[in-house]
Amino acid sequence: MTKEEMNASEAVYGFVAWLSCRKEKTVISSTDNCAPLAELIKQFCETNELTEPRENLQERLTHPD
Repeated sequence: MTKEEMNASEAVYGFVAWLSCRKEKTVISSTDNCAPLAELIKQFCETNELTEPRENLQERLTHPD
């Protein structure tokens, strides 16, 4: 049986759900080192067999106000 890849919103919700259930605290802010967060994202994506981000991701992103 082939595992169907999550869509984008499922991955975002799944990642945050995983962070909220971990014993380790994850701090995210503009004044904190975000390198550990990138490693957690990589771990989550590899575990869930998600495809790599496409080039120029920043050009497709829109952040809420």
